[in-house]
Amino acid sequence: MGCHPSTNHSFAIYLLSGDLSGIDILGKDISELTPQEDPLISGIDIQSYDSTTHTIELTPTAYQSIQELYSLPVRVDGLPFVVYATGEPIYAGAFWTPLSSLSYEGIVILQPMDPDSTSIRIDLGYPGQDFYLGDDPRDDPRIIETLKANGKLK
Repeated sequence: MGCHPSTNHSFAIYLLSGDLSGIDILGKDISELTPQEDPLISGIDIQSYDSTTHTIELTPTAYQSIQELYSLPVRVDGLPFVVYATGEPIYAGAFWTPLSSLSYEGIVILQPMDPDSTSIRIDLGYPGQDFYLGDDPRDDPRIIETLKANGKLK
């Protein structure tokens, strides 16, 4: 997979090309997943990243983009994404809605519900961490170093 210029030196979240669900990407090799041309979230959209809770404080515009992912009809099987750092895909996950009755063993960004916030959180599993299978990739050194180098790490 080619390198995306906008992610060469920063953290970014890409939606995938095609019509895969969050369930579809489970067990797939990350190199098989094709990101869209432009990132959904890139360094300029991030105000800060808390590496203990994996909470990302976004600009209001970026937060609005996230909210729009959950417009009706809501996908209850997840909308997949890939997290990049230094131009490399690090891990995949899915945007997930609390309206879903499906459990998920992957990484999720749950639909944000707080009207006074502009942050999203990258969590393990849905409806809770007990459902997550595998190692936690969110502390990958490439992610932490990139965020630190760009002054985004809290």
